[in-house]
Amino acid sequence: MAVQDISVGSLEKNGKFNTGQVLTISGGHFIHDVYSSFLAPLLPLLIEKMSLTLTLAGSLTAFLQIPAALTPLIGHFADKYNLRFLVILAPALTATLMSGLGFAPNYVVLAIILLIAGLSVAFFHAPAPAMVGQVSGKRI
Repeated sequence: MAVQDISVGSLEKNGKFNTGQVLTISGGHFIHDVYSSFLAPLLPLLIEKMSLTLTLAGSLTAFLQIPAALTPLIGHFADKYNLRFLVILAPALTATLMSGLGFAPNYVVLAIILLIAGLSVAFFHAPAPAMVGQVSGKRI
């Protein structure tokens, strides 16, 4: 099976809605967001395992969200360079990191894992909407 080119130039020629590619990106988005939402249900277990105070436990969400501030910068680079590999790799990275939260030996490692997962979230959500717009043709 040949890989289709989803560059802007190829869409200007046909401008058609690529259902398979839109569904693939949408499915990746669904999986990505499901895994990135694992923190809330795991908090009670993490609090017990690491004897966290409520302040420390509550700050874990901030570590996951702080990298979102980089989304405009990542979007700027996504407009200049072909970063579609981020849309492919980010769900796998996020799923791996969020699935491994229970293996973190201490709070610092947990915070670092969440920061990296947050970066993965930002790296997915910056180029993915533009990519869906490209493969949607004239029917965005």
